[in-house]
Amino acid sequence: MDRSFHRRLGRRSFLAGALGAASAAALYATSGGARSTPAGARSHALPDSPSPPAKSTVAVVRPSASPSLRAAVEEAVRLAGGLGFIRPGDSVLLKPAVNSGNAYPATTDPEVLQIVARLVLEAGGAPFVADRTMFLHSTRAAFERTGILDAARSLEIPCLALEDADVAWVRHPLAVNWPDRTLRIYRPVLAADHIIGLCTPRTHSRGDFTMAMKNAVGIVDGAARVRMHLGSGLRARLAEISLVARPSLVLLDGRAGFADGGPDQGDRCRPDVIAASTDPLALDAVGLAFLRIAGANDRIGRGSIWDLPMMRRAAEIGVGAASGERIRLAGASDADAARLRRELG
Repeated sequence: MDRSFHRRLGRRSFLAGALGAASAAALYATSGGARSTPAGARSHALPDSPSPPAKSTVAVVRPSASPSLRAAVEEAVRLAGGLGFIRPGDSVLLKPAVNSGNAYPATTDPEVLQIVARLVLEAGGAPFVADRTMFLHSTRAAFERTGILDAARSLEIPCLALEDADVAWVRHPLAVNWPDRTLRIYRPVLAADHIIGLCTPRTHSRGDFTMAMKNAVGIVDGAARVRMHLGSGLRARLAEISLVARPSLVLLDGRAGFADGGPDQGDRCRPDVIAASTDPLALDAVGLAFLRIAGANDRIGRGSIWDLPMMRRAAEIGVGAASGERIRLAGASDADAARLRRELG
């Protein structure tokens, strides 16, 4: 995708504050809003029968031992494989965690977003920020309160409130916990060449935890998210979002997190980690291990990480590495690796 896409988004997002539904229809048109997967919309999806990787790398960097936050983020991205997947002009969605207007670690630190956006620009990509905050709340207001909007403006990159965007239906045969195995995904997400997730490690009152996989909830249509929370199977549905929106990279900013409560407020802890991976399941496993070491609640602190419902379902459908043995820890000290291995099993 060329930079004209990025320029069009930039003009609209900063003139109107978000991508309006009419503009979205023009930019991301399909066949009259038909209830079918639009052409090209499976570019972020896993195959119908995914094969889990033999090994997945998770980069582990201690920010307290790094000369700066930027150095820690850059090292984590490098150890995770870098940004070589970005071709000149590729559009790159930076998906922050903005479920409220509360400050980090309840939401993505705008400084981290700036750092990653600059790395994408240096790699030749065209980054834009997009998210949909908690249902019935204003994403624009959350962007403003958290500093995400100012961070995007400082780099002159678009910042889209997705509740204003059009929606497409994307079906995956393994999404059995969603009605008709179909998810309603905002079209700007499907139009992007790449997705980079920017999450924080937090416990969650309903989903158990929120990191890489649950951060993807922000790309799901608001009305569908209401239904997502109803009845049994919520955690399985959370895992199944990754079937249709696989990120090219996820960065976990775990300088701080929530050991209990969450998602928008909770008991703070300090895992002291910047982690990155192309595998959201493996990253969540390592993030959970760090939360457990930092003193997480009994819901995620006891038993096997892999028995948590979201983790179990993600492993069943091939989202990523399905055991600790399949996770390669890059950059971890011997002491950290030993502690993490005990938690990962």
